[in-house]
Amino acid sequence: MEERPISMTSSRSLLFKSPPIQNESLVGYLIRIAELNRYPRMSWIGNLAGVNLTEETLSKMSNRLGRLAKVVGASDAEMKSLCYYVSAKGNNLHVILSMGEIIPKQYLYWPSQRVCFSCLREKGFVSGLWDLKAVTHCPEHGELLRDACPACKEPVTFNRGRIAPCLPGCQYRGHGSECPDSVRALMQLISNKFLGTKFDLTEFGFPKQVVDGDLYTLLQTISFLAMRSWRGEGDIDHGWLEVRPETMIEKMDHASGALVNWPSGYFKFLDDVCAGKGAPNGAIVMHWMFGGFYKSLVSRQKELGFLFDGLQDYMNRRLKDRILTGRGCPSVLKKRDRRIYVPGFIARKQLGVGRQEFKRLVDRHYLQSKPFDTSYGKMICVHRDSVREYAETRSRFVGRKELAEELGLSLHSLYSLSTGSILNPFHSPEKDGWQKWWYDRKAVDEWLDGLRENAKRPPKGKRTIQLSRAVAKYNHMGLTYSKLFNAINHGALRLYRRRLDTENLLEYYSLDEAQLSKWYLARG
Repeated sequence: MEERPISMTSSRSLLFKSPPIQNESLVGYLIRIAELNRYPRMSWIGNLAGVNLTEETLSKMSNRLGRLAKVVGASDAEMKSLCYYVSAKGNNLHVILSMGEIIPKQYLYWPSQRVCFSCLREKGFVSGLWDLKAVTHCPEHGELLRDACPACKEPVTFNRGRIAPCLPGCQYRGHGSECPDSVRALMQLISNKFLGTKFDLTEFGFPKQVVDGDLYTLLQTISFLAMRSWRGEGDIDHGWLEVRPETMIEKMDHASGALVNWPSGYFKFLDDVCAGKGAPNGAIVMHWMFGGFYKSLVSRQKELGFLFDGLQDYMNRRLKDRILTGRGCPSVLKKRDRRIYVPGFIARKQLGVGRQEFKRLVDRHYLQSKPFDTSYGKMICVHRDSVREYAETRSRFVGRKELAEELGLSLHSLYSLSTGSILNPFHSPEKDGWQKWWYDRKAVDEWLDGLRENAKRPPKGKRTIQLSRAVAKYNHMGLTYSKLFNAINHGALRLYRRRLDTENLLEYYSLDEAQLSKWYLARG
């Protein structure tokens, strides 16, 4: 039937009018008004307003709302409420949602010809939610969105004059839910963000990041999980340009399964991605797909950080008794991540040590290590926390000569403190075979702080003697710093500080000269 414009001489407004329904789409509203006025096609309303609805682009439609409002008898505000998205000015690739959020246009069908036939019959309007490509099923009924009635096979056309496009006498009664509970829950989550509905999804355990995040974060997460063909740093939104409705059903099944019951659902998803994890000898020879997944996720840590964190938890928990080899995914061993155990060569680079020094650290148990069997043979890996702790200690190292000068001691006197277990080095030739003597600055400061806390101001008139002079006075009789500090620790000698000072150097400490003489003569 050829479409012809209708001329109305007295008025260009419609005879029968109806206000928009909450969550109704703009095109659906015009179809409902056309059916109310017995128009065979929705485009007849456009002809009255001077708008070609069959050829209008999304960017131009928002500018025609005033004309349509006059014809259908609705206010401008009511018409704008039907526009869940309008084109961003000067940008044909993005749309602005009603809540002000901006998303790429490729996430939308406009206008969509997929509907829930149960919703059409029960509610009598077309939902704006169905324009989203990610919505494959009705969030209320769980029915598949279709472009033809499953009973009478009548197709859903954009330019129609009836809400339900079925043939007269069609007996469609609904199919009930046609998707897993996880998919239906994901549809409800999208509805909550796009339409502002209030579906309670507590029982499904979605990750907090997508529950509290905006719609674009959710769509990006779905896009990444659903693509199943990860290619490094490609555009995460690009895959939706040529997506087909029939392929989206399986994609949404994958994505929803990964997001519900977080993180166990995500771990099951990763089990599928990591096909080949049961390789012999405890090795993880990853499927090639894991390499692309890992590298793509690394490049998107800023947008999808919680997915990357979940991947690290998976590698720590599920693969804790195995090690990832570089075959199929070489970036796994080169990227600094949060795995509990890291390969030895990564630990060496982080610490800045050679092979021999690294081996001594492992053999002397400064680094917690664990051997792993891989397809390349045995690989020594070390616990990440032990690497971090040793690196912090190493940054505080002070050499024997430098420390002796700070304390005002000779190298022999400093050595006597270590033999007497007063001030022990962290590394030394005698302790662990290290070529040089290294002290931990933190341990030295704690020892000096302890001296300062125990030292008292000398009473007036009491004769005191500095530690260095005390050792010099009785050195010919065998007195050393080590013996002095042992006596101080056991309470045989009282330690005094000569004056209040912020520096913890030994020259500020002294002894009661009479007490020292009595104690040493008693020992003799």
